[in-house]
Amino acid sequence: MTYLIDLTDEAQLNIKEASEYYIEISTSLNDKFTADLVKTIDELAETPLHHQIRYKGIRIAHTKTFPFGIHFFIDGSTLRVLKILHHKQYYK
Repeated sequence: MTYLIDLTDEAQLNIKEASEYYIEISTSLNDKFTADLVKTIDELAETPLHHQIRYKGIRIAHTKTFPFGIHFFIDGSTLRVLKILHHKQYYK
């Protein structure tokens, strides 16, 4: 079963902020970040249950190359992505 992905406004803002940071360094670095993030989210759509529940029903998937965690929960056939945080950030 493939799940639908629903990015909250906050998750979209997290992606935008991270992307802006990487663009300042290098556009090719931003391209690699985007590809890593998209690949991880695509894998989530296929196998979200491979990630254990960490707190309050929230699961965390980690990107392979960049230090980011995708905080999400399963709502029926939809994955609701709440935040995408750098490993040094805390969920508030």
